[in-house]
Amino acid sequence: MTSLISWLDASTEENSRMRELVKLFGTPETTDDLGMGQLRDAISNSLFPGTSVLHLGARYMLLVPWAYQTAHRSTRNPDDLSKRSEESERQLIGRLKEIGEESYIGRDAGRNVQQLPSAAYWTALRTYGIVSPDTDRSAVAQLMCADAPAPEDGESSYSVWNQTLPKPPAGFPQAEDRGLKLSHDEARWLQERILSTCPGTMLAHVVGSEVSPTPGLWAPWLDPACRSAEGDPAQWLKDAEAFSFIHNGATILYQHVLAELSAKVFSAGKDTSKPTMELLAAWEEQRDSKRELLAEWDVAGFIARATALNRGINSNTAGFAQQMAEAAASPGKLTDNQDFRAAVETREKLMKKSNSRFRNERRLRAWQPPDRVAALTFRWAQVRRNVLDIHAGLALEGQSNA
Repeated sequence: MTSLISWLDASTEENSRMRELVKLFGTPETTDDLGMGQLRDAISNSLFPGTSVLHLGARYMLLVPWAYQTAHRSTRNPDDLSKRSEESERQLIGRLKEIGEESYIGRDAGRNVQQLPSAAYWTALRTYGIVSPDTDRSAVAQLMCADAPAPEDGESSYSVWNQTLPKPPAGFPQAEDRGLKLSHDEARWLQERILSTCPGTMLAHVVGSEVSPTPGLWAPWLDPACRSAEGDPAQWLKDAEAFSFIHNGATILYQHVLAELSAKVFSAGKDTSKPTMELLAAWEEQRDSKRELLAEWDVAGFIARATALNRGINSNTAGFAQQMAEAAASPGKLTDNQDFRAAVETREKLMKKSNSRFRNERRLRAWQPPDRVAALTFRWAQVRRNVLDIHAGLALEGQSNA
């Protein structure tokens, strides 16, 4: 099987996150051979704050707090609470399997899953004010047990958890029967949390919209629910579409240049670049439909807004983004753009140093041309599921948690 992963982000945090994604789903959303993850995440976080590629349903934002709260009923010891809450999360995996959920964290690994829901959702819990924004996951048990009586029936202690958090069902997690399906009250509460903490974002727009996202549309800029947004969300959506396209072209060109180099070094000049040539041809076919978008796109403005959000975005990354945009907007074919081919090679060498395939023959030998190079979607698949979960719950008028 040809691997679609050739390199992960230089960032340790992103590296860990993407490796966990591979474990959970088997295939990655995309590669980041050219080290543009900071700009990608600036768009993702602006459109959909608190989200993650590891999310598998909105109700986890209730299940995780309930695991801690129900465990706290029988202990005031922080270490014991940590162990009991983790056990509750692992028991939940078995319960979700019993009631027939199709997609959930731990579906394949079972109790031995390394990435618990609390780890995958902690940023969301803090972003939406479900747990105190200043509370680290490693410290939550200590804070809950700090000289306070054990909470009853899901009540929080020291406001670690939001005071309005819906109460866990009786017998949680062993008796949990809703799985990942939100009740009307739960969905309304999550909607209110997101609307109050993420105003002016695309996430708030789609969560609050009467129009649900359309299943099957692979990118947010294709979805009518997103396209109806105005102001900043609409601008970030335009940035997302343009950046995804230019990044995809640059990544395919990188793979094509590697194919040419591999043929030269290992195949005595034999042409092995057909797969990447086909990918480039498909990208070129899309280019005419993107020319107006690219011509109107304010690349410098995008970079300025992204840099304001993440001061770690350096001039090399910003400069390469500008080069990607200029190459995509140029009249000639991408593969004939010698300046950009050189820029792609330079960028990869800068990011990977001694592991660069242009420098490291062992890594070049291990490389295989990809069957596809996925375009960036900025967590849309996960966001869409969360939003659809909330909308489905909202449609259950009059239904409580019972």
